[in-house]
Amino acid sequence: MITRLLIANRGEVAARIARTCDRLGIEYVTVSVEEDRELTGHAGAVATVPLPAGGYLDASALIRAAAETGCDAVHPGYGFLSENAGFARAVRAAGLVFVGPSSRVIETMADKASARQVMAEAGVPVLPGTPQAGEDIDALVAAATDIGYPLIVKPAGGGGGKGMSVVRSAAGLREALASASRTATAAFADGRLHLERYVERARHIEVQVFGDEFGGAVHLFDRDCSLQRRHQKVIEEAPAPRIPEAVRAAMFAAAVQGTKALHYVGAGTFEFLLVGDEFFFIEMNTRLQVEHTVTEEITGVDLVEWQLRVAAGEPLPAEQDDIAYSGASVQVRMYAEDPFRSFLPCPGELEVTHWPDVRVERAFTRRLHVTGGFDPMIAKLVATGTTRAEALAAARQASLDLHWTGISTNLGFAAQVLAAPIVAAAEHDTAYLDRIDPVTEFGDPDEVAALAVGGVLSAPDRATPWSPGAPTGDRGWLDPVDGGLGGIDLTVDGRPFTVRVRGYDGDTVLLRAPAVAAHRVRVDGGTVTVDAIPSVVRRRGGGWECQVAGVTREVRYAEYRTLGSASADPEIRSPMPGTLVRLHVESGAPVEEGQLLGVVEAMKLEHELTASHAGIVTVNAAEGAVVTTDQPLFLIEERGAAL
Repeated sequence: MITRLLIANRGEVAARIARTCDRLGIEYVTVSVEEDRELTGHAGAVATVPLPAGGYLDASALIRAAAETGCDAVHPGYGFLSENAGFARAVRAAGLVFVGPSSRVIETMADKASARQVMAEAGVPVLPGTPQAGEDIDALVAAATDIGYPLIVKPAGGGGGKGMSVVRSAAGLREALASASRTATAAFADGRLHLERYVERARHIEVQVFGDEFGGAVHLFDRDCSLQRRHQKVIEEAPAPRIPEAVRAAMFAAAVQGTKALHYVGAGTFEFLLVGDEFFFIEMNTRLQVEHTVTEEITGVDLVEWQLRVAAGEPLPAEQDDIAYSGASVQVRMYAEDPFRSFLPCPGELEVTHWPDVRVERAFTRRLHVTGGFDPMIAKLVATGTTRAEALAAARQASLDLHWTGISTNLGFAAQVLAAPIVAAAEHDTAYLDRIDPVTEFGDPDEVAALAVGGVLSAPDRATPWSPGAPTGDRGWLDPVDGGLGGIDLTVDGRPFTVRVRGYDGDTVLLRAPAVAAHRVRVDGGTVTVDAIPSVVRRRGGGWECQVAGVTREVRYAEYRTLGSASADPEIRSPMPGTLVRLHVESGAPVEEGQLLGVVEAMKLEHELTASHAGIVTVNAAEGAVVTTDQPLFLIEERGAAL
């Protein structure tokens, strides 16, 4: 058995692997770049080796860390170099055990085109696609004509949805290819791309497989990963619901057949698109999956332990007939993003004040500096029940029970998704979350703003919270209007917002905003609830920060232009901290409304900035510049004003 393991990864996956090592009595070494030094999930590590910037993608630095600390094996986790054949080859060349399949298999399956070919030869159904991956944009554009539209662009060297995009016509293909190549290079150090026919209204079904060096191969049932945005999974569950048993059995057989054809050793995942009663192979992940937790929950198998045993040369711990499952499990990925503002990444200072009573995969206990340099996933909530309905309900409650301050996350949105009738009926598909607008589907932004305002106005540190005319710095509030208690002009994240208070009684108030139903706010000691929803309020600068309904909002007294102003803002600002990775215009150039100006990247996601109106543009930042939230990047003046 392995005696000392280098965990060549970060965050919750490193903490997950460490937990199995602790249980098995295997010593382990962790690695960390400067941005991750505060993570506290690896208290049992015999050493933590500092890496240079970008060290998670530095194969030489990782192998050197293993050698210098006396490790005999390396576990790549997922992401970064976990599916890099060169890294696997270098680890083994250094005399170390690589916890994963051979470099030959990784190389074959990491290339989406060669993977399709191998699976087709093994009798597994595949979709039309490029015969081989590449970086030549012209060659990929030519191949797209043969494949047909719509098609999907996929980075050849990685997964996790990074760089993937659906292209519906030749008009948007070149920019999609350029963006995907940039993202893939940054995330996987591999800019090669693969094109494949895109299937509408499909479900994303995975089959967990395992193989050993003695030719053994088994499956550990399936998972449904159809709840995803921009091809990045949000909520996963096991087993996959609503699949005819004959189709399920055929999918299991195809996955095991493919595993044997590869002479595969270790943990792997076959990913299929399910359309009606037909399924098609899309890729094989030659590593542990982020969503492996739900498979562990229903089977009782520690997949990391199986990885370590198989990598050490042991046979599979169980035969197919000995593997069973019971119940259902749902995983929610907690992302640093704001669903009510186009899912923009939200790096910043996070403080968790209460964790829910379910399995939580995380690498910190209370505080975390969420940087813009990594994937936006913060933690994973895994809820299990005897039935799918129980698991969905428990996952929803866990999303509501996790309390934090500092940044916005997707948990409020996830809780709404888990309660959606289409999800309860398992009738959703991979495009469901991309088709819906969280604002119109799950709550008007004015509703969210009113919740935040209610929390702020009720904050316990305010003197006599509901006393008409009480001073607040340079002005009064709740001034009498038309015989009532009055109205307050505020801004919520800079947006003008007027609140009317219709009545109060001690620590309870009835709050109403334009086009918003009345909200009942209650203060009880240090806790503020709005419509029975807890909110966390704290002073920040000249205003207040309120975390409620899964998002964080900044509330201030109105100091900006009045509500209803129709003038277009001449400045185009960065919606998030990140890097200006691409400029599409030069200063002095004329632009039209909706024209692409530039692209800001943060947390491996790109956000396009477009012109709000026609005019002459001035560029205020250089390509490659690090930018902050609200930083003016472009100024658009009327054509006459620029002459």
